[in-house]
Amino acid sequence: MKRHVAIGLIFGLLCACVAANATAAGIAKSRLVAERDAQAAGLTRAWFAQATLDQNREEVTSATLQDGVVFITTNGGVLQAFDAENGTTLWTVRVGREYLTAPAINSKIVAVLCGTRLVVYDRFSGKFLDETQVPGQPSASPVASERDVYVPVFAERVFAYPIKRREAERPEAQKTLEAMAEATKDVKMAEEMRKELEASYETNGSKQYLIAPLSETRPYPCPSFGVAAAAPVLATQAYGVERVAWTTDEGWLMIGEFDRDSVNNPFRVLYKLQATPQIAYLNESRLGNRFVAPRDDVSGVPFYVPTDVSAQNMALEPSRRKGGLALIGTQSGSVFAINDANGKVRWTYLTQSPVDERVSSFDDVVYVPVESGEFFALDLKTGLEMWKSRGVKRLIAASATRLYAFDQLDRLAILNRADGSRLKTLELAPTKFQIFNQETDRVYLVSADGLVQCLRETQQVEPLRRRESCASVAERLAKAIESGDADDAEIKPAVDPNAAAPASATAEESDAFAEEEAVEEDDPFAEDEAEEPAADEDDPFAADEAKEAAEEETDEEDPFGGDDEIF
Repeated sequence: MKRHVAIGLIFGLLCACVAANATAAGIAKSRLVAERDAQAAGLTRAWFAQATLDQNREEVTSATLQDGVVFITTNGGVLQAFDAENGTTLWTVRVGREYLTAPAINSKIVAVLCGTRLVVYDRFSGKFLDETQVPGQPSASPVASERDVYVPVFAERVFAYPIKRREAERPEAQKTLEAMAEATKDVKMAEEMRKELEASYETNGSKQYLIAPLSETRPYPCPSFGVAAAAPVLATQAYGVERVAWTTDEGWLMIGEFDRDSVNNPFRVLYKLQATPQIAYLNESRLGNRFVAPRDDVSGVPFYVPTDVSAQNMALEPSRRKGGLALIGTQSGSVFAINDANGKVRWTYLTQSPVDERVSSFDDVVYVPVESGEFFALDLKTGLEMWKSRGVKRLIAASATRLYAFDQLDRLAILNRADGSRLKTLELAPTKFQIFNQETDRVYLVSADGLVQCLRETQQVEPLRRRESCASVAERLAKAIESGDADDAEIKPAVDPNAAAPASATAEESDAFAEEEAVEEDDPFAEDEAEEPAADEDDPFAADEAKEAAEEETDEEDPFGGDDEIF
C-alpha cells in the first residue's frame, strides 16, 4: 500500500513538473505579440530581438529611441544599441557592474551614468571615448546637447560637462595653417601640418569623433531648488546659449541657461516656476474658515516644442530670440505652455485631475493623459480642447491617422486621431517599457528580461518620419557653413508625404507660435499694464517693490505669483 502511495506521489510530481514546464513555455511563447492578433488591429510585427543580459540576475533598466537607434541598458552594466528599423544589434558594451541610467545621446556620442561615473562612447561604433567621476550621486538620467552633457545629482544641482567637438576646431586650425603659409611662404611645411591634422581625425579609414577631456575642466553647477527626479529636457539650442528644463521633487519647473560667453557663472537658473491653486480657502468644521496656501506641484517630465530654429533666430541675442514652448502638467490638473525665452505663460488648460504622465505634442496638437483616465487633445496654438477620450494611461506613438497608447489595464489602445474614438484594443504580455516615439510611427515594446518588439501598421512599410536625424542636420548645416549659406540654413522636420495634412490652413493659421500680441486676449495670465508697472524684457519676472505690492492684490489670478523671480 505504501509503495502504491509512493508511486502515486512520484507520478503526481512528474505531472506537476510537466504542467509547470508547459505553462512556462506557453508564457515564454506568449511574450511575443501574436501576428494574428496584431493583424486584427491593423498591425504587423516588424522585428523582435533579445538584449544581452543574464536573465537570472539582470533586467532592463531603460529603453530609449534616438535618431533611429534603440538603446537598452541593464542593471548589470550592459549598454546595447539596436537598429530601430530592422532590429540588428549595432554594438554592445559592458560599462561596468553597477546600475545604468538611460543614456544621453547626440549626433556623435552616447553618455551613460554607471554608479557615479559618467562614461562616453562613440555613438556609431560603441568605442570608449572618455569617463569622469560625477561630484555627487546622480538623481536621474543625463541629457546631451551637441556640445554639453547635463547631469542632475541629489545635492540639488545640475552639472554641465562641455564636450566640444574637435571637428569644430578644424576650420580654425586650417585658417591658422593658411595664415602661417602666407607669412612664411613655406607651403611644404603647411601642407605637412595639414596632413597631420587630417590624420588626427582618421581612425581605420573613418572619421573618429573626439571629445574634449571630461576632466580637463570642472563641470559647471546650476542650483536646482530640489532634486531632479527625471532627466532634464533640452530647450532652445543656439550657437552660444543653451537652455534646459527639468522638474524637482519640490514641485518646481526649472529652466536653466548655459551661456558659454559668460566667465563667472555660465550655467544659471533663468526661471523657476511654481503654480498656485486657484482656491486658497479651506472650510474645516471645527476650525472654521482658514486661509491656506498649498503649492501646486508640477509633475511628470516637461515636453519641449521648438519654434523657430533657423540660423537667423539662433544668431539673435537671447533677449530677442523667439523661444519654444515647455509643456507641463500639475497636481491640480492644470496644463501650462510656457515660453522658455521669456518665462511667459502662453496658455493654460484645466483638466480637473492630476497630470502625472508626460504631456506630448504631435503635429500642432497637444495630448494630455490624466490620472482619472481621461485623455485630452488640445490645440497647440490656443490651448483649446479639440476632443476628449477615456481609459488612456500614456501616449507612446502616433501615425498619420492613429494614436497608440496604453490604457489603464496595460493594453495597447489604438485611437482615431480625428476624434479620439477607440479603434482597436490589443492584449499584450507584460512589458516594462513602452518607448515614447516622437520620431516615427513605430511602436516599441521592451520586457524586463530584454525582449524588444517593434510593431508597425500593415501598409506603412517605410516609417513616417517627423524630423531629421541629428546626423543629417549636422551634416547639412556643416555644408551650409562651408558654402557660406549659414544664414539660410534651417532645421526643419522631415514631413512625410503620406502624413495627414490639415484640411485648409493659411500661413498665419498654421503658425502655432505667432507673436505674443496676436493671442494676448486669449492668455488668462496676461498682466494688466494699467495696474502693474512695465517689466524689463530681458527679466520679465524681476520683482521690485511696486510689482510685489501689485502681485499681493492679484495673487489668486496669477498662477506663478511671487515664485517666479530670476536667480
